Amino acid sequence: MKLKINFEWRKKDEPELDPEFLVKTALKAAGYTVGHIQIQGVWDEDKPAMPQGPWDETRLPHEEIAK
Repeated sequence: MKLKINFEWRKKDEPELDPEFLVKTALKAAGYTVGHIQIQGVWDEDKPAMPQGPWDETRLPHEEIAK
């Protein structure tokens, strides 16, 4: 099985827990065996103005959209 998840961190400071840790822990707690988790991007990368908005060339700097 393959799973794709999109996380959008929209707060000013770095998150306390890594997304791969959260996903792996939740899946293991549900009884799944979890292999390699691939992460693409970083928490403070440029983001769309609207959550889940188009990830195209119109992205704004993290500092402008962070709460």
